[in-house]
Amino acid sequence: NFSLVTDLMYLNLQQGVPVPGHGAFSGGSARTQSVEVSAIGLYTVAEGSAGRIELGGGVRGWWFDTELSLDAGRLPARTQSSSTSWADPVISARGVLRLSDRLSLTAYGDIGGFGLGSQFTWQAFGTLDYQVSESISVSAGFRWIHIDYDKGRSDISLDMGGPIIGASVRF
Repeated sequence: NFSLVTDLMYLNLQQGVPVPGHGAFSGGSARTQSVEVSAIGLYTVAEGSAGRIELGGGVRGWWFDTELSLDAGRLPARTQSSSTSWADPVISARGVLRLSDRLSLTAYGDIGGFGLGSQFTWQAFGTLDYQVSESISVSAGFRWIHIDYDKGRSDISLDMGGPIIGASVRF
């Protein structure tokens, strides 16, 4: 009746930055690294032959490191960096619809932050799941996650969406 959902996401993004002006700097680049780790406990509140519904909660932690570098022009090169990290409490729900003995669809959503970590965060994903064995399944689908964090000098408003793959182990 209990499930533990864990997640790890790592992003490393870098982009050249045009530097307008009169040659004070010859160019630049911006880099952002981010790590997200979450642990969510779920409890089955309803189950039948067609599937199950689970409710729960947990925590999602974030770490961001951002660096802006300006290349030497008339002025010497310069680099500025900033890091921030926080943890968000989240509440969640997951529904699983069995399509056959081996195939199912999963819908998951959570909301959190509540001003304790970020102002607000949410995520939703849907997957098609295949039961490889009695204890192992694999999943593929689409995920969307939103963050709204504004504390001190850090203001992060971010939406990310894309494919998701995963695996589940039952014991």
